[in-house]
Amino acid sequence: MAVPARRRNNRKAELEAQRAAEAEAARRAQEQLRKLKDTEFLNSLVKADRLFSSTQISQQDAAISSSMAFQDKTSADGSRQFEAGLKRQADSGRYSCSIKPDEVRMITQVAPKALAGSDAGYSLHVLPEKAAKDAEEQADIVRRIVALENANSKAVVQYNVGRALETFGRSEGDSGSAEVQAAVWTVRINNLEDHLRINRKDHQNRRAYTKLLHRRAKMLKYLKRESLERYYLCLKQLGLTKEMVEGEIVPPKRVE
Repeated sequence: MAVPARRRNNRKAELEAQRAAEAEAARRAQEQLRKLKDTEFLNSLVKADRLFSSTQISQQDAAISSSMAFQDKTSADGSRQFEAGLKRQADSGRYSCSIKPDEVRMITQVAPKALAGSDAGYSLHVLPEKAAKDAEEQADIVRRIVALENANSKAVVQYNVGRALETFGRSEGDSGSAEVQAAVWTVRINNLEDHLRINRKDHQNRRAYTKLLHRRAKMLKYLKRESLERYYLCLKQLGLTKEMVEGEIVPPKRVE
């Protein structure tokens, strides 16, 4: 028996309206999640893909400007442009291996000049022009070696873990409080999310991702029993809701 054309059209309109409603609900959920994750701590974390892509662009730009200035290196302006092009690489002020900016300043500005002065027998403030230039070149080499842009993804995760320890530590050297452990697991969860968006068939890391979700939820439930104020403050800083912690955690088939 043939279905009347009017009924088919009505059914088609209902399906289109249902799909439109589902798409709008998904868009609103994504917008709410984006606003929820717009926190000071999460915004301070470094994304490896963005960091390395920006470094690639800056290095290409520096290489182009350096090559253009190299042709006119004989002039004073060309020489300055050539040196500036080389020094524009990896200059975000973030460093790997838990090196702090003050330590980088010591090893890139003070130590090379002091070493050059002691070798040449001069004071730190009266270095010859050639010795001062050599010290600056050595300092720039060291700075680029320890720059986070020239590290690998593991070093970026370590940097983010250090940011979690600084932000959530209740005292200096605190690495075991509930807030710190939840923040460190959040860093690792975000890293795995970025990985699983690209590698959708990586089932081993998807299982590790689910285990970290359960560990974080368990730690935050413990924090709730200890202190409600610290619990809700931690949820706000990590961009989480109560349902994400206390609700059922379903193993994701795909990370969007």
